[in-house]
Amino acid sequence: MGSPLSPASSLGGSSSLDNRPPTLEDLVNHFVASKRSLSSTTTLWRANEIANSARLLLEENAILSAKNSFIRCSIEEQIDALEAVRRGIGMVEAEVKTEFKNLLHSLDTSFSGLQSTLAILRDTPIEPVLQPPDTPQKHLYDFIDSATVTNLKESLRSCIDRYNDALNALHDSTDAFDESLQSLHNAVTNLPASPATNSSPTPLPNLFRDLEIHATEAATCFQSLVRHYDLCVTALKHTEGGGEAASRATDDMPSAEGVEGAGVDLSLQRSTFAAPPEPLTEAERIDMLAVLQKDAVEVDDVVNEIRERGAEMEFLLSSMSSHISLLRSERSALLSTLATIESIGRDTRAYMSAARDFVVAWDAERAKITEGIEEWESLRDFYERFDEAYASLLVEVGERRRRYERAKQKAREVEKELEELYQEDLQAREAFTLAQGDFLPIDIWLNLRDPPRRYEIVSIDKEVSGSIPDVKRDVLEKAMQRLRGRM
Repeated sequence: MGSPLSPASSLGGSSSLDNRPPTLEDLVNHFVASKRSLSSTTTLWRANEIANSARLLLEENAILSAKNSFIRCSIEEQIDALEAVRRGIGMVEAEVKTEFKNLLHSLDTSFSGLQSTLAILRDTPIEPVLQPPDTPQKHLYDFIDSATVTNLKESLRSCIDRYNDALNALHDSTDAFDESLQSLHNAVTNLPASPATNSSPTPLPNLFRDLEIHATEAATCFQSLVRHYDLCVTALKHTEGGGEAASRATDDMPSAEGVEGAGVDLSLQRSTFAAPPEPLTEAERIDMLAVLQKDAVEVDDVVNEIRERGAEMEFLLSSMSSHISLLRSERSALLSTLATIESIGRDTRAYMSAARDFVVAWDAERAKITEGIEEWESLRDFYERFDEAYASLLVEVGERRRRYERAKQKAREVEKELEELYQEDLQAREAFTLAQGDFLPIDIWLNLRDPPRRYEIVSIDKEVSGSIPDVKRDVLEKAMQRLRGRM
């Protein structure tokens, strides 16, 4: 691209130009070419519009970059907050599930113990000698209220079912929460990448700086064209017939309106060549024409440079616009994601409420399950005491039978001694009567010849058949072993 026209010579010359002085026709052609070159003012006007638009884009870039950065930080913070809530709900669920697992283990242990005790009651027969004749065989289990165990079991199963229902309701809530968070993460993942980062800052300041350089250079080039035009006018004014020839040559050309600079409008007005020229010496005129000749060959290059710089400015503006479009798209996506977060945030209250409801439901069921475990333990203890009492009963029956047999034996021994005493008394009385009876009158003691009194051992209470049954020895031994095992 050619350099702007130099201030000294307006346009840099070419060494190949001939040294002959320019003719009037040459001057007119140079004038026409210079006037035509001033039509590049439209490029300058467009350059001015581009510069203004670029300045607005630069301002918008600063605003959008700051807003987008703030929104991104806000999104990250709010996602962290939502995930913290989700983790909190998960911790509550995990804590309750651990408590439920431990309590269920205690419940199973208690129930297994109760079932073991009930199995003992089912397997422990009632000794037939303790029951009336023809009574069907019974076991200890037949003497308990099994409905109590069944009802308690159903009640605890209902507690577990209600806990599972509450847990399922919480899972429905957390599943919806997880889906929302996953959708949010997908939205964040699909966010357009920020066109400006710490490692890759926004290019707009550099683009705008390059654009300003092009605008300045284009303006400088145009000022060179204006000076060349003024020089052409001056040369024609100092050439006989130059004004009329220039007017005839430019009658059909459009005027270059709105050109700023030292004499664009004035020079165009001078094209009427009404004002007299400033006086020049012949040497000054020759120098002026030499400069004009040298500058004339670069007019097209300068015009092309202005156009090229204008095109480059268009490209830079397009690049800036594309960058701003990315920022706008990013902002739109960020705002959409932020709206999604706000929607999830509103739903989060329901998710937290579901977690609270789950905890409340668990507290209620935990209390009932704990009461059930305590009742089962109480039943188990009662049934174990029942089994122990039955074993003690068998031992007691054996002891009573032993004492009964001892009493009977003692009664037989006493009866034998009494009979021996009776016979001894009877023999003694008979011997006395035989020895002395003939010598003693009967009325001396009316009871002299009475027989001795006889005694017998009689039970005070009427004996009931089988009132003290005879329990087998092996049964008694097993009962005593069970009692010793629980001591």
